[in-house]
Amino acid sequence: MATYTPPRPFLLPDAHLPNSASTPWTCRTCTGTWPCDTAEPYLTAGRCQCGSPTYWEKSKPRRWHTGPRCYSHADQMAALAEELHQHHQAHPHYPPSRPAPPKRRRRQRPPYAHTPSGPGDIRPGAWLWVKPGGLHPAWGDIHRLAMLTYLDRPYCEVWLDDTTVHRVRPHLLILERTPVVNAARAAGATSLVCGSGPSPRPLLPQWRWLDWTLTEHIEHLDADPEPQAEPVQKCLFTA
Repeated sequence: MATYTPPRPFLLPDAHLPNSASTPWTCRTCTGTWPCDTAEPYLTAGRCQCGSPTYWEKSKPRRWHTGPRCYSHADQMAALAEELHQHHQAHPHYPPSRPAPPKRRRRQRPPYAHTPSGPGDIRPGAWLWVKPGGLHPAWGDIHRLAMLTYLDRPYCEVWLDDTTVHRVRPHLLILERTPVVNAARAAGATSLVCGSGPSPRPLLPQWRWLDWTLTEHIEHLDADPEPQAEPVQKCLFTA
């Protein structure tokens, strides 16, 4: 009858790890020179560039350098940094760069300010947000806070906090809601949204104009022109 032979452990048994306190290294159990006969099947022998023997465990990323350490920790980190530097030099990856900003007129912050109080109530001094694509790419593809300095249909003029003045199409401009909401709260408005619950909530019909673009405000002005004052007694003004 054949005798049962238990399977060999998958990893190097801890009892046969090296004892580096002695020179040369010895096995913890066999007390002989390491690697012992039990440890050799688990190891792959090699040699460091400094000439010292090295051993790699076949089934686990463990490595033993049996000779004196040829590199300090600082040397290893410097070598790794140099390797990464060479890799980045061979495979450069540059972030997208913005083009050079063209010349724009500069102006101090306009001294006037205006808080819209209703649809179409847009005048110079109102704070706006410029949507992405409204400015030159040098100013980034983000929303930019600006102050309206001139209102017109094809182009509006706005002032940015970097003191530059830009011409932007009105459909790319929306109102800054914070001053409007603060003014509404001060005037006694209890709610700007429908119902109750977590935001976002749709605006009430009388506050939908907060989400309008300047194009919609201009169209509202054109649809509802201001009434002209008429004389009370027309006969007094006839020739």
